[in-house]
Amino acid sequence: MTHTWDAPIYADVDEIVALMERHYEIEINQFFQYNPSRLRYHLYQLILDQSFQINKEFLRVARQHGRIIAWSWLTRDKFTVYADQEMAVAEFIHINLELPVRQRIQLIREVLQDWITLCEANSIPVLCSTTIRMEQRAFMRIHEQLGFVVRGSFAYRRIM
Repeated sequence: MTHTWDAPIYADVDEIVALMERHYEIEINQFFQYNPSRLRYHLYQLILDQSFQINKEFLRVARQHGRIIAWSWLTRDKFTVYADQEMAVAEFIHINLELPVRQRIQLIREVLQDWITLCEANSIPVLCSTTIRMEQRAFMRIHEQLGFVVRGSFAYRRIM
């Protein structure tokens, strides 16, 4: 199936939240009390911020037949307490889990490749992706195939 990646608009927020709730809320509820209003607030804020601070955070949605089938969020200006190199850190890759496995893998690959390109274009030396999912082997294997080093539920890629 053909899909396109776009920057989201305010009208997309409810669909993003619904996708998150349908497929990922159970993963979050094991640790946190999920608050959809808080997620909406941050999504609205991010969409606004992307209009004015173009290279600070990156929120994208994949559409197929007019519906959002995936979304991703990458944040930059992150640092560890023991190094001076900037990191871009994944906030989310959410894929509609009802899609065929091959399409889900392709969407994840596209997100990761997009993030690598964004880091290269913005001279961000390290890219970090994480997961909260219980089943993470396949997800992390995709990272390894794209040159990331996996440490548990964290994957790092040196960009420059």
